[in-house]
Amino acid sequence: MEKLNNLGETGYRLLIHNLLATLQHDIESKNEEEKKIAERISQRVEEQIETIYQYQIQSESLVTHIHIVFSLSDAGSLKVTLSKLGIRSQCRVLAFNDLFSVGPIYDLTTAEGQLQRQLWWMEHDSDQYYGNLLNQDNQMENMIRTLRQIPEGKSVTIWYADNAHDQIGLRFALYLLKDRKNSVHTVNVSEVHKDVAKVPEEGVAPYAQALISKENYIKIVKNYGDGFPLDPDQRKYYESEWLDLVDQHHIIRFWEDGKIQGQAEDVIDAVIMESVKKLQNKLQPEEFVQAGAVVSKVLQYLQQSIGSSFVVYRIWSLVSNGILLFRGLPGLLHNFSIRSST
Repeated sequence: MEKLNNLGETGYRLLIHNLLATLQHDIESKNEEEKKIAERISQRVEEQIETIYQYQIQSESLVTHIHIVFSLSDAGSLKVTLSKLGIRSQCRVLAFNDLFSVGPIYDLTTAEGQLQRQLWWMEHDSDQYYGNLLNQDNQMENMIRTLRQIPEGKSVTIWYADNAHDQIGLRFALYLLKDRKNSVHTVNVSEVHKDVAKVPEEGVAPYAQALISKENYIKIVKNYGDGFPLDPDQRKYYESEWLDLVDQHHIIRFWEDGKIQGQAEDVIDAVIMESVKKLQNKLQPEEFVQAGAVVSKVLQYLQQSIGSSFVVYRIWSLVSNGILLFRGLPGLLHNFSIRSST
């Protein structure tokens, strides 16, 4: 059953197709007993398919609002909150399973562009790559098709925060919705958080939804769930910004001064080295620092949504260049340690 749960939409379709093909073969068999059994099973399967189909039609008819987010964790939080507010059945949550702040984003609306991005993930972050394979419903190709097929009668709200990943996702989603005639609404959770948080959350800048407390997040969804409408000029501006971004060919992007800023690939190397040295100062001269501690310190300093994998990638680049030394087994962060070579 565990394997069945991991099949995804494409896997389920293939399973049903193969099952029906096998049943049809048995129905055409000369063996009367096999034929009768296959006919009964086929009838039951068709009845179940019709039941599920009618249920989906009924469920879809209840949906009046489409919410778009840019991570599976954000989608999970939003679904739970919508349920707590008693409006889950009226809403459908669509989630990209990606990290737009890192990696190539050129030509993402084409199969070639999507392949280039997948190959980049395969080389730089195998966890992200295989995660995309498992979550087929949230893959780029499926999400692009789904967004373009949103009915005009459904309201659309895009949720984002003040980080490069969400901000790029916002522009990409609006580009995909450029032919939509009805309005698109947006919610910047970093902005509206200021209104719902009576006291700033100590030590946390809400540059990402995950950094907002559950209590405040529920208030945000309750008070701002319908979003704020974008006027046509704003939509056109965001669409054009997406086209500008994909032509820049950066591998790493930050959110700085209210803008998406492409950076040099080695932009965080100095922060990595400084973090290593600060942690080393707490140890004996020849001791190594846990790689996980370094990654955490770097991300805490940067306050950027770039994920841990890019930091690990740059650590290994520094190791390859002899700037860092490592001890242990390459792979999971808790398996190896590093220190400065000087």
